[in-house]
Amino acid sequence: MKYIDFLKTMEGCPFCNKSNRIVKENDSAFLTYSLAPYHKHHLLVVPKRHITTFLEVNDKEDEDVSDLIDDGALLLEKLGYTDYSILVRNGKNAGKSIDHIHYHIIPKIQIGSYNYSGVERQIMTEEEIDEFMEEVSGLL
Repeated sequence: MKYIDFLKTMEGCPFCNKSNRIVKENDSAFLTYSLAPYHKHHLLVVPKRHITTFLEVNDKEDEDVSDLIDDGALLLEKLGYTDYSILVRNGKNAGKSIDHIHYHIIPKIQIGSYNYSGVERQIMTEEEIDEFMEEVSGLL
C-alpha cells in the first residue's frame, strides 16, 4: 500500500497505538521501525506522550529520546552502516505527516543538493550572512 493511501485510512495516532512494534524502550520513549521506510533499516524514536512539536519535549523525554537515538545509531552500525542521517521534522511544511513528534534514523540517505524550493544550494554571501545575523540577534 502506498504511504499516501495509508495516511487516508489511519484512525488515531499510530505512535500512541504502537502495539508490538517496539525494538527497545525506556521510561518516556521507544525505538521502532518505519512502516513507510526510506531505507530497509529506517528507524524511528518516538516519545510515548502524545506531543506534536519539538519544543514540547521536556527534559526527561529529551534525555530518553537521546539515549534511544544513540541505541538506534549503534544498531545501524552493528548492521554494517557507517553513514546515516538523524532527522526530526516540525510541522507539515517540513514534510511531517504524523502529528506526533518522532525522530528518524535513516541509513544511507542523502538530503540533497537542493534547497526547500528546489533550487540548487548556494554558499551565502557576506550580505546574506549579515542579514541573517541581524534577524536572529537578541532572539535567544
